Amino acid sequence: MNKYYEVLVELRMESESPKGGVKIKKIKESYLVNALSVTEAEARVVKSFSDSGFSQDYSVVSVRGSKIIDVITSEEKPAIKGSWRRLDPSEPLKEQQEEEDEE
Repeated sequence: MNKYYEVLVELRMESESPKGGVKIKKIKESYLVNALSVTEAEARVVKSFSDSGFSQDYSVVSVRGSKIIDVITSEEKPAIKGSWRRLDPSEPLKEQQEEEDEE
């Protein structure tokens, strides 16, 4: 079963102030992460930042369970043939559509 976590990350960016000095600007961003635990959600965000080569200073501020039960992407199309069915996110959508066409 999918479990989503909201991970809040604080980024610290340097910018020039109007007086010519350097000012540290703090920006908070939220990330929705599919993970099995809070620890895994945090680890995935840290790995994502590391893999992307993000060079600014950042820290994970909080991780909490999300009320979101599923994420529907623009690639997924509901199979409307008289009834709705839940798609299995671990299985490719194309295969699920082919299975329904066979029924």
